[in-house]
Amino acid sequence: MCALFGSSRDISFIKKVNRELLDNVIQQEVDYYKYYLPETKGKDTDNVYGEASAQKTYYTATRLTCLLTRGDQEYIQDDQFGIDITQLMTFGFLKPKLREINLVPNAGDIVEVRGAYYEIDQVNENQFVLGKDGDYGKSVGSEFGESLSIVCVAHYTRVTRLQIVKSRY
Repeated sequence: MCALFGSSRDISFIKKVNRELLDNVIQQEVDYYKYYLPETKGKDTDNVYGEASAQKTYYTATRLTCLLTRGDQEYIQDDQFGIDITQLMTFGFLKPKLREINLVPNAGDIVEVRGAYYEIDQVNENQFVLGKDGDYGKSVGSEFGESLSIVCVAHYTRVTRLQIVKSRY
């Protein structure tokens, strides 16, 4: 059985167009801080998203282009500390570009946008060329279809909770 569209040649064209759009037209850059598990300090290192969050360590930032979807800022009244701000942000990354630099997004990683830090909560990889995933194709083979994007949903976090120190250039 041979698929009419979605061959490796078609996918290569789509990759080139997407890379051109992100890198040369949209040009939205973010700094991505990958969570570094071996340096995590705390009593409960298995719970990296809870009690250990104040002791996390990150690799040096990697600058990436992405597609951003900003959520509205929401103001929350806290009886102890006053008003707090929260905001959701969605980041769309090109999977082939992440593969080139050997970066796999995970929950707990940090993305910096215009001096604000967002902690990733969800990583979704469910957008496929023509709905086919070449890595798991059962009938059409590995040369048809591919996953081209990874979409991460993150929430705003305070820089004081992070172990990130900005260096001067």
